[in-house]
Amino acid sequence: MATTFSFSEEDVEIDEGLGYPKAYANLCRNPHLFNAYNQGPPFAYTPYILHSQEASRASELDQFFPVIDADRKPSANPRNYVSLLWKQLNHLGNAGFDPAKFRVDMYGNVLFFNADPGSPLAWEIDHWFPCSRGGKTVPSNLKLVQWQVCKRKQNNLEFLIPWWDLQLGVSVNQFLSIFASTNSDFRNRAFQWLFSEGENEELNDSQAVESLIFPPHFIVSEQQVGLAPAAIVLLRRDIDASALQSLDLNQPLRSNSPMTG
Repeated sequence: MATTFSFSEEDVEIDEGLGYPKAYANLCRNPHLFNAYNQGPPFAYTPYILHSQEASRASELDQFFPVIDADRKPSANPRNYVSLLWKQLNHLGNAGFDPAKFRVDMYGNVLFFNADPGSPLAWEIDHWFPCSRGGKTVPSNLKLVQWQVCKRKQNNLEFLIPWWDLQLGVSVNQFLSIFASTNSDFRNRAFQWLFSEGENEELNDSQAVESLIFPPHFIVSEQQVGLAPAAIVLLRRDIDASALQSLDLNQPLRSNSPMTG
């Protein structure tokens, strides 16, 4: 099957240094090889069902990297790499948020480093190439993602999951809109949803919680390119910040969001 997709046998084997097969990285990052969900976000938030030929190819690719042991445990403690992984994520520094506290995962979900486990801003460590398929517990194969994303991915391959299925937390536009709101009741309700102690002392010490107090350069940029693209400082190229705004505009709010209360 490797020759069918123009991969060598070496490409489909686990690279001990990277922790994943090179072919897997190519399939995730090169839409010309396989892009089953190219009609979905960021261009339109519409459900997309694979045609029979695409579904057949997706099934082949799923077997391309078979599950070796569904219950396989990491070979090392991934928590040892949290500090390194956190610093690899894009952040909202352009909007005045402290990168030590707030970051954005590779799927566009905002994360808070000290988030309560039940918060939509909480994170988990994910094996990008699943441990159950032979993925190694090394920094290059580990990603910090919103905790619901980690549960959604499990043993699945990233390129076979619709991107919108990994937008499970709080988007950049939603997050910034909460902080910018001049409605104190709305903002307090949102903070209770996001943070375990609501608008607590730690957050009050940051200018980020003051409504509409954003750096001047961010305000100028936001008028030119939009809210999310203006806020994000790109450290990784996994997501296109310029695409996040159109995704947010099409994404329906969830029922447990304070915005729908």
